[in-house]
Amino acid sequence: MIEFLNPQEKHLNDRIMGRMDKKYDREEAMITQWRGEHGYHSTLVNQMVHPTYDSLSYAYERMNRGTEEDFEEAIRILHQVVPLQDTNSDHDTYGIWPYFMEETLEQMAPPDWNWADFCGKKLLQLLIDYKEHIPADLAEMMHQAIIHSCNSIIRRNMGPHYTNISIMGTLVTMVAGEQFGEDSLVEYVKRRLDGLYAFNIGHGAFQEYNSPSYTWVVIDDLASMIPYIKDKEAVKKLEDISGLAWKCIADHFHYKTKQWAGPHARFYGMLEDTQLLMRIQRALSYQISLVPLDEEGLDEKLPIGFFSSKSVCPTCYEQYFINPTKENHVDAVFIHGEKPWESEIAVCYQNENFNLGTFYKSNFWNQKRNHISYFGTEEKPVYCSIKCLHDFYDYSSGLIVTSQAKARAVSVTGFGTNGGDTHCNLDMVKDATIKASDLRLRFEIGGATDQVNAVKTGDNTFDIEIADACIRITFPYAEFGENHVKLQITKEAEHVNETGGHKDIGSAVCIDAILYHGEETDICFTDLTGCCCAITFEIIPKGGQFAEPAMASIINGQLVVEQTGLKAEGPQKACTMEAFKELAKAYRDGNEYQEIYLK
Repeated sequence: MIEFLNPQEKHLNDRIMGRMDKKYDREEAMITQWRGEHGYHSTLVNQMVHPTYDSLSYAYERMNRGTEEDFEEAIRILHQVVPLQDTNSDHDTYGIWPYFMEETLEQMAPPDWNWADFCGKKLLQLLIDYKEHIPADLAEMMHQAIIHSCNSIIRRNMGPHYTNISIMGTLVTMVAGEQFGEDSLVEYVKRRLDGLYAFNIGHGAFQEYNSPSYTWVVIDDLASMIPYIKDKEAVKKLEDISGLAWKCIADHFHYKTKQWAGPHARFYGMLEDTQLLMRIQRALSYQISLVPLDEEGLDEKLPIGFFSSKSVCPTCYEQYFINPTKENHVDAVFIHGEKPWESEIAVCYQNENFNLGTFYKSNFWNQKRNHISYFGTEEKPVYCSIKCLHDFYDYSSGLIVTSQAKARAVSVTGFGTNGGDTHCNLDMVKDATIKASDLRLRFEIGGATDQVNAVKTGDNTFDIEIADACIRITFPYAEFGENHVKLQITKEAEHVNETGGHKDIGSAVCIDAILYHGEETDICFTDLTGCCCAITFEIIPKGGQFAEPAMASIINGQLVVEQTGLKAEGPQKACTMEAFKELAKAYRDGNEYQEIYLK
């Protein structure tokens, strides 16, 4: 149920609900939402739609508000949304809902099995907290829908590698099993929780590593669902998992910029806004003030249901949000692969003024921030992130390997032949060939770009001044078949970043390595004699000294780049994603990452 810590919170919630009330379509008894071009799973684009999960969330918040009209409309919403679930156990989509009223499960591309977890969770909250306000026939319909959701969750049996869904599904089945006296559910979920706990606590990090978008999903789900759970041993394990999430946030919180340092396995934006600060100060019960509750527009930054749960930041992490960041290194092996080269490693360096986070080996999926840094101040933050763009949208089959020491990194980029285009596995590239009018690598600098001064200082070198820091980016080697790779500075006054349903528009200063630009053509990566780039990146304080220039060369089919103790290498030619993971390597002071981190 809803919980306010002070009168200002209630005022904020009233404004959030006022915003949502305007989106409510009373005739259809569902929330309305604009569907843009770059969402997943749905074929609907650029149109108004009626979402299922958001409508259930709105129904719960109307019951939280608690007027007679709110209860009546919430019941109407439930009568509209609950029957959209697939209840035929012979179907692959059994137990899930479509995203939108306007599109059936059969029309989706493909359906999203996560909706059993999401919608089942919200129905449980509604039924437990407000059963006395729900007619008996509707309550029974909801009961059966939750059981169908649990059956779908069990059938899918998502492992702990998919962090937020594995945790959410565990919570849904555990609460449902206890509430409904379903012993088979309880027995299943105890085994699942044991595996989930061992995996996450054993690794010391979530596999959806350092995700600003989904770590909060985990924290909110645990905070909202743990109070329903009766098993004390299970509660303790779930609280430990919540503590692991808070450790991740604390380790990566940058005090001066108030940003969440990288690298990020999944992030819908590029910069954090005041929602992050609001979450932190609320979790600390306002022992600190990071954002005034009367700040204009704060309610527009907060999602529906923001006040319906409250996570408590463990005392041991409070100092991270109160004191300025000191020099800090966070290195994590968050996936231990069966073979050493399949392991995933993240490196983050922070000091008082800036930070840099990189993944050892990664792709350029739209939600992944595999090489990102933050600068500036809380009022004027700046980010710098590397991307691979196919017709100016993130290309998932672009690949990168990086070696990092403090605020310096060297990388080799390449291309996979058996990956996806805009998504890692929803729109697979066929025959290693894409149609493109533009393909480029880009260092995108956004945020307070009025502080950014970028200059090309050599054939392959760019120097950038940002606030109280300087960056040097170089491309010691760049090859893309017979094409001449052009290096340039591109400025965009209305740059668009769109990830899923999240869209930001702002200015950007970009350092581009243009691999191809011209008439739309077929690019077959396996036909290219080589398609790889060597890149160096370094941040120093103003007045500091940059490292010596890097050296890059092709050795036995590998592009190798070296610079003062750092070395990275990767295939010159396009190859399978699996081959890139095996062949790409990073070294620091002569030691390969696998030797450093996988002892």
